[in-house]
Amino acid sequence: MKILLSAALLLIACVTNAAPVEYTASYRASSAGLPCGKGTLSLVALENGKYQYRAEGKACVLSQSLDHRSQFSLMPLRGDNYTSKFKGWFSKRLLEGENIDGSYNVTLNGEPLTTEVFAAAELEPTIMMYQLGHSSESQQLSYTWGEETRDYWFEYLGTETIDTELGELLTHKYRQKHPNESRVATLWFSPQHDGLMVKAKVSRLGISWLHFKITEYQIH
Repeated sequence: MKILLSAALLLIACVTNAAPVEYTASYRASSAGLPCGKGTLSLVALENGKYQYRAEGKACVLSQSLDHRSQFSLMPLRGDNYTSKFKGWFSKRLLEGENIDGSYNVTLNGEPLTTEVFAAAELEPTIMMYQLGHSSESQQLSYTWGEETRDYWFEYLGTETIDTELGELLTHKYRQKHPNESRVATLWFSPQHDGLMVKAKVSRLGISWLHFKITEYQIH
């Protein structure tokens, strides 16, 4: 779940010199075959020439919720300030500023984190997911959070046609093993949607835990 939504947090469909495709994508979550929440990913152009990515949603597992917003500019690719409010994600030792509802805001010394402070934490997952969405081979990619860097092995499993509410989609399929080896995520990316992640399944200790699947996709 963490790698899925960590990735989804910062999943920008077009990290290239071309103008990104502005879109809104909706997902439905399920666990053990039962409805377990929903989420939305969107990318829009701002008046100042920057782009804003937003990921928001809720899942019944561990009462997790997320509302993340980040801005970036192109040529060169550069992140701007970002804010995340989440609940049920990380250990309290990594965070500060607990809210009344038990959620946390990602801050440093009371201020929203900026790319200058956490550049790798913001951009590496973005680039990681872009590389997977536009590739068809196994890869080892890294993700840095603060002083900790984790290496992830993504095994390419080939193409697979999946049924979605958008119809049948030909996808590139990957399996990702978490460094602690107990958590495994399987990810599907759609070439016809510019490499957007359209499906994900997360298991822990071999037991399917959480499943996300796209339900709507709209280009602005």
